[in-house]
Amino acid sequence: MRHLLWPDEEPEELESDLDAYDSSDELAGFVAEAEDGRLIGFAEVAMRSYVEGPCAPGPYLEGIWVDTKYRRRGIGRALLGAAEQWGRERGFDHLGSDALIDNEVSHAWHRAAGFAEIERVVIFGKSMK
Repeated sequence: MRHLLWPDEEPEELESDLDAYDSSDELAGFVAEAEDGRLIGFAEVAMRSYVEGPCAPGPYLEGIWVDTKYRRRGIGRALLGAAEQWGRERGFDHLGSDALIDNEVSHAWHRAAGFAEIERVVIFGKSMK
């Protein structure tokens, strides 16, 4: 599922990242299952030292994905709710998130889920070779 959300990442790296979720109190992952037990969605949340908005450090929704066949059934909202609860249990009342600047589908989902846009950033890089 992580590769479906982040197709440009190396599958091995995405898989090895999962080990950290078992050994860190700063990360949490949540999954949604179909009636047959098949995984159909996930959300990942992490504590970040900086989060745009009213609090820093704070919880950050690193990724959320639901199988296209199961979308628009409240599964994403339930996963988001689990991530929010995780943050509240740690004493926070704000959850950060982001989306690529051209990902209008994600922007619409975030707005519908109650997120407010805080700022837009264009990130630059320069080779120093």
